[in-house]
Amino acid sequence: MADAPAHVHDHDNPEGLVPVEEARERVLSKIEPLAPLELPLAEAYGCVLAREVVAREDIPGFASSAMDGFAVRSSDIRDATPAIPVELKIVGRALIGHRPEGTVGGGEAIRIATGAPIPAGADTIVPIENCAVEGEIVRILASSPAGKHVRPVGEDVRAGETLIRSGQRLSAAELGLLATAGVPVPLVHPRPRVVVLSTGDELIPPTQTPEFGQIRDSNAYMLFGSLREAGAVPVLAGAVKDDVEALKETVLSHLIRADAFVSSGGVSVGERDVVKAAFFRRGDLDFYRVAMQPGMPQAFGHIEGKPYFGLPGNPVSVFVSFEVFIRPALMKMMGRKQLLRPEINAKIDADVSGPKGKLQFARVRVRRGPEGWVASPTGGRGSNLISTVARANGLAMIPVGVETAEAGTEVRVMLFRSSED
Repeated sequence: MADAPAHVHDHDNPEGLVPVEEARERVLSKIEPLAPLELPLAEAYGCVLAREVVAREDIPGFASSAMDGFAVRSSDIRDATPAIPVELKIVGRALIGHRPEGTVGGGEAIRIATGAPIPAGADTIVPIENCAVEGEIVRILASSPAGKHVRPVGEDVRAGETLIRSGQRLSAAELGLLATAGVPVPLVHPRPRVVVLSTGDELIPPTQTPEFGQIRDSNAYMLFGSLREAGAVPVLAGAVKDDVEALKETVLSHLIRADAFVSSGGVSVGERDVVKAAFFRRGDLDFYRVAMQPGMPQAFGHIEGKPYFGLPGNPVSVFVSFEVFIRPALMKMMGRKQLLRPEINAKIDADVSGPKGKLQFARVRVRRGPEGWVASPTGGRGSNLISTVARANGLAMIPVGVETAEAGTEVRVMLFRSSED
């Protein structure tokens, strides 16, 4: 009989594992927002404002008409009715983007277009449907009080007013407001550039046909999508063979263009775990086992000052690890206030089993039922079953201490996309 190994690794044994919350805090405590940059509006979309923007001028900067019609003095048409119209002399036009052709005196009117500046002397607009034009004369058929259909100066924003506060994410409306206020290059926390690597002799590109024992590299493209959805800028560095020097060379060659690195594979306990071999003594990189399933082996630290996330090799482990650790870190790098995904309570409609000593992340499809949210498991717990993620929109979190969450149990679910998607 062969001798028993000195150490037996039981992946379901919780002894010596780091709780998920503690592991995430380890990561977030060592992440800082990226230094602010002034970016053009088109590039600043989705970024977080690093310095509040104050209006330098009134918006709008001139009074304008809200209607097509005539700019007149309200006192001239106080008694106007369809039966007894008031006749005014047309003395010019006011067009969009131009100064009015004249001023409005007593008994006068200027034809005006929607959005055109209000001419001096006028204090109200009579809509065109309440006017009858005959040559150089307009008959006003209804009165209009002062200020009617006039968009005043500063109606939207007053000079000195805060337009957008620091820490706010710039979406479509904010870009429009900044453009209106003449702020073409706001100071923002930029999007992190994240270099993605996959390690493994067995990996080939998706364009190739695998030979026996080979697999197509799915992790790189899944991470690419996850990074884009998070607002980061992914840089695909390709697959790296299980060679320590090759991995070092790839990482170091991308240092100048990276704000962070993410690699999949090579962080466990096997002899081919090249991330550990390559960087165990370089920089500040920790390797630890987290009390979660899937995604137990993790690595995190800094290489030449750049955050490095080392993930397991199985695709579901990569996806879950990204959601639990990397996405919150990216949110912090981008200056976002809300770091974590939204969570809801839902009842699972089938039993979910797993290791009792770990926090289980079960892939589920969440939908709204008559009595609230319902979560349906999308397949087995295997960390290689990527189709279970593609069918899911949430991760049901089965707490430590629960080996089997029975159908009908209410669980907390982290949503990673809309229930309608």
